[in-house]
Amino acid sequence: MGKRQIAVRVPDNLLERLDNYVKDKKTSKTDVVIGALAQYLDSPENVPLGERMTAVEDKLAQLEAQLKAIGTNN
Repeated sequence: MGKRQIAVRVPDNLLERLDNYVKDKKTSKTDVVIGALAQYLDSPENVPLGERMTAVEDKLAQLEAQLKAIGTNN
């Protein structure tokens, strides 16, 4: 499947958040936008691997924090 290029106009504050996100997650704007579109359009098979891995890592961190909280309560 080929990839085509599109152009969009993004509000400054949203672009700044996107820039910060890609730096933090070490990914690309393209992967973030494709992942967001795929989720919005209910097309998970098109979510880039990097975005899927980020989601898994985030969920794992949440679960680890929950387990740690449970461990300190017992």
